[in-house]
Amino acid sequence: MIVVMGSVNADLVSFTKRFPKVGETVSGKDFAMFQGGKGANQAVGVSKLGEEVNFLGLVGNDTFGDFLLKSLKDVGVNTSFVKRVETKSGIASIWVNEEGENSIILSAGANAHLDEEMVSSSGKIFEKADYLLLQLETPLSGIVKASEIAKARGTKVILDPAPAMKLSAELLKNIDYITPNEVEISLISEGEDLIEQIKWLESQGPKALVKAGSNGAYILKAGKMKKFDAFKVKAVDTTGAGDCFNAAFAVSLSRGADIEEACRFAMAAAAISVTRKGAATSFPSQEEVEKFFERMKES
Repeated sequence: MIVVMGSVNADLVSFTKRFPKVGETVSGKDFAMFQGGKGANQAVGVSKLGEEVNFLGLVGNDTFGDFLLKSLKDVGVNTSFVKRVETKSGIASIWVNEEGENSIILSAGANAHLDEEMVSSSGKIFEKADYLLLQLETPLSGIVKASEIAKARGTKVILDPAPAMKLSAELLKNIDYITPNEVEISLISEGEDLIEQIKWLESQGPKALVKAGSNGAYILKAGKMKKFDAFKVKAVDTTGAGDCFNAAFAVSLSRGADIEEACRFAMAAAAISVTRKGAATSFPSQEEVEKFFERMKES
């Protein structure tokens, strides 16, 4: 069983040739509304890959909340622990240019209430969890509490440190795997270069895996840097690719893979996701990932 705790947003996405400058209006090529939020995205990613997943999050008492709950249920995510609060749901306003790059404004809404008290009252969700996925779009007090509960139960904890912020030793000691990208690790770690930053993070407790997008991924193996080359695909929309990666990484680990096998599986899933529009809606099934690996072998 995999449990995901974190944010859930309605993503309001505008597709445009290029981003506007300050004070400028540009024409959009398309618009769509998707379920988003790093936590919900990761829960959807797990479910699409065929694993059972429970999601702990909050939505508002508004039409966006209705949309979000339905979106999660439709892809098989267990929403029994998703609560509604008397406020607005989380909203992400997203611009995507023709290179597939994105720019995002995030309004936390209900997500801001997922604090220590709310997590403590939902403790039942952790009882059968083998893995817990966390991110940093909800209050840190709740994240720390969830990591403590998981650690006490022997649940493996994977933290996606985004949006990046300095993390306490109290939190890091409860994390088994941490998956920053190249920008995030420079903000949360210490050291002059990537290898020093990874070593510092691992000295605090977790095993570090650095996501580098089109440059692949990095881990330390026997004290030396190991690079995983990225799969070559044409990116249409990179929104949610990191969430897809973490979901697939957890799924692969839960099936008994080691960190290297899990990294390759996660990279393949993320590569598929960037070739399609949307965040969670772009995430692949297990069958799609298997077919992708077959195509890569043939090419």
